[in-house]
Amino acid sequence: MDKEENITFYIVEDDQTDFEHIKRAIHEIQPALKIRRFLHGAALLAHLQNSQPGEYPSLIMLDFFMPVLDGLKTLQQLKANENFQQIPVVMWSGSSRPEDISQAYRLGARAFHTKPVLFEDWQEQLQTTLRYWLRTVELPHLAEC
Repeated sequence: MDKEENITFYIVEDDQTDFEHIKRAIHEIQPALKIRRFLHGAALLAHLQNSQPGEYPSLIMLDFFMPVLDGLKTLQQLKANENFQQIPVVMWSGSSRPEDISQAYRLGARAFHTKPVLFEDWQEQLQTTLRYWLRTVELPHLAEC
């Protein structure tokens, strides 16, 4: 059994078109990978608060600009909560402003990507991201933390 069958990624993305690109690319690259979508950071945090450690995602992909609770505020709250600190967070944004990137890393993001426009570019970016997080590094076993 591939380890991807037991891995869930949470996608926090309010833009439907971007989410469709992400979902399609992930399923073409890694069909067994489970993904769950949240429209904003408040929905993600509420869900996590009602979850047990064994139910936590292996990785959170977090949009920078969102309604209700934006990516930076969400990241800050994730990293301030000892139950969620070890969940790796990858951020992306339509902006590549140096101050946004620096702030994301300062608050605990493990990576920052500028959002592609074309589906083919999403595929390439997600292929690299998935290869890194599923094949190169070991993800924490959060049920044991």
